[in-house]
Formats: sequence, structure tokens, C-alpha cells
Amino acid sequence: MENILYITSGKTGIPRFTYNELIELEKKNLHFTLCLTQLKPGPWMPDKKWPVLSAKSKHVFLGSLFLIISKPLLFFNLVRFSIQESVFPYFLMAVSFNQQIKNKKAVTSIHCQMADKKLYIGYFLKRIQNKPLSTTLHAHELYQRKIYDAPQKLKYLFSQCDKIITISEFNKNLLIEKLDLSPDKIRLMRLFPVVENLEKLTEKTKILIVANWAEKKGFKTLIEAVKKLDRKDFIVWIVGGTYYSENSINLNQLIKEYQVEENFLILGRLGGNVLDLVFSSCDIFCLPSFTEYYEDGMPKEREGIPVALMEAMAWGKPVISTHHAGIPELVHNILVEERNVDQLAEAIEFYLENKNLWSEMGKKNQKQVNQNYTKENVQVLMDTFKSLNPS
Repeated sequence: MENILYITSGKTGIPRFTYNELIELEKKNLHFTLCLTQLKPGPWMPDKKWPVLSAKSKHVFLGSLFLIISKPLLFFNLVRFSIQESVFPYFLMAVSFNQQIKNKKAVTSIHCQMADKKLYIGYFLKRIQNKPLSTTLHAHELYQRKIYDAPQKLKYLFSQCDKIITISEFNKNLLIEKLDLSPDKIRLMRLFPVVENLEKLTEKTKILIVANWAEKKGFKTLIEAVKKLDRKDFIVWIVGGTYYSENSINLNQLIKEYQVEENFLILGRLGGNVLDLVFSSCDIFCLPSFTEYYEDGMPKEREGIPVALMEAMAWGKPVISTHHAGIPELVHNILVEERNVDQLAEAIEFYLENKNLWSEMGKKNQKQVNQNYTKENVQVLMDTFKSLNPS
């Protein structure tokens, strides 16, 4: 069975097309070990179950010692070559990766995602392990200054690849013309988009909730109402995330427990123009807030008047919320009782069955916000400060 050393970078997480590629390879039961030149936070991070290696100084030391003892001539030849090519750090990465994989499943081949300087890592590993080397060449690799100024060096590097994959006929022709590569060595693999959430984003009624993952926001009530409705013609977009408090909930786990994954899409924390786009794209806004209580019955947590409700109304959206704290001062319809799953399900179904009312209800909400909840309200604070400092 194949076990690939897959060399790539995670400079801003893994590139989206790389992540998609790895997911599909995994579905085809291909085993791989990621060798990352770096890894920083980004939208697409390695799956927790994927084996991931990073270069570490202790492995460089142990790996160098092992190679000096077992393959001294090869080691010093590669050191000399890496210094001549000004890629010594990439040689050290290769030594580190080689040391870390010695006790893992037998490697069958080495692959470099993007044929820039990372390809040197693959080249060194090929020489050390005597395994086939492949690389995927996208675009920027074809326009490195080295290709123009020292093409012979890159011709040699590419000639050491057993297979070169590229993403367009245009690139393939450039490889043949610029680097004198044999067409038989080049394989064409077009990239692919992943739009599995297309239906969740475009074709269903979109209900939006924007809130921290706190109990008082009513997420569980909403999930139970969605479960009760048992309809596939709407999707709940969730904007927000945990805020690491004792009142935080694990929303991913809750959605799985109720088996309503098809009805929810978690968008994470958003702000600025991106959040504005989500508000403008949703059809209905829902926030079923409720009061939390201490064991002695005293209120523990309540809303004031959620700004997210004001924002949805300002966008001209119909809303659903609860008879809770100050919310009825803002929202005049539709309001349901706190924690009432049946009423919430009925309210959602009412909007789903009466799309012709969305515009009318939205305009009323917009008018209410524009009349009573404007930036001019900050004048109260200004007047307070002036009254405290009459001079």
C-alpha cells in the first residue's frame, strides 16, 4: 500500500487546493505523512488524524549523526551540493524529516506540492532513501528568476523527478520548451473546486443566528425546534464561537447529538464587510434567548437588547426572538416564550410557509431601528459627561 511523504508548506495554513487534494486522496485510502516546512494558523489546517512532521533541531542533529555513520560519502556530497545551490537549510529539513520517519511505515515515494525550493527537500530525501520523487508544479515555480538566469541547475533538479504533475496544458508546454523535459515524464492533473456546501449557501431558506456559544442565546432550543420540524428546505447559518466561559457550550457536539448536521452550517466568527454580506444574504434572523438561573432561582444571565437583532432588523430582515428581558422593546413580532421548542418551531414554519411576508415584516423592522436605535443615541452619553463637568 502506498505511503507518501507529502512535502508542502503551511505558511497561512494549508492552501485550500492542497487541503482538498489531501481529503480526496484520503478517501481513496492513500496513506500520507505531511512534511511541513512551516505551519501557521489559516483557514485550512491539517486534520487532527493526519500524521504531520516539522523540522526540529534535535532531529537534525540525530539525523546528521546517523547519516555520517551509515552513509558518510552521500552525506558530505549532499552537504557540498546544498551549499553550492544555497539551499543548505532545505538539506537540514530533509535530514530532520528522514530521521523522524525511520520508525514509521515504509515510505513508497516522495511528493513535493509546489516545485519551488521545497523540491530540494524532496531531492535530498530521494537521494537518502532511494525512493521515487514526484512534484506538482502550479504556476509561480515556472517564473523563478533561476529559470532565466541558471536554467541548467533547475533542469538538473527537475530531471531528478520521476514524474512531474502540472495543472494546465499551457504549463506543460512551458516545461517542455524551457526545461527540455520529456513529455512522457509530465502528467496533467487539473485542479478542482469543492462546493459541497453550495446547496446550504444558495438553494435553501437561510436562517441566521449571530451569537457567542453561550447557553442564554438559546442554541439548544433552536436545535430542538429544527429537529422537531424535520424539514430539509432551510439551513441555519451560525456566526460566532465559544468564548471560553463556564457558560460556553460545545455547539458542534450538540448538533451531532441531535443529528441535524444537514440543517446547520457553522461559519465561525465573522466581522466587518464579511458579516455584512452574511446579514444581507440571509432570509430570516433568529435569536431565541432565555434567562439562566442560579440554583436558588435568582437570575444568573440575561440579555440586554442584543445588537445582533438590531443589525438584522436594520438590514430589513424578518426576525424571530423571545419574550425576554429588553427584547420586546425592540422586536414587536415574532416573539415566542423562552425555551419553548414548540412555539419556536411554529414561528420558523410560519416564515417558511409565508415567504410573501418577509419583505413587509423586514421593512417594519427596519423602520423601528431607524426611528429608535440610531447613532444619535450616543448623545445621551455626551450629555451625561457634560453634566458631570459643567465647567
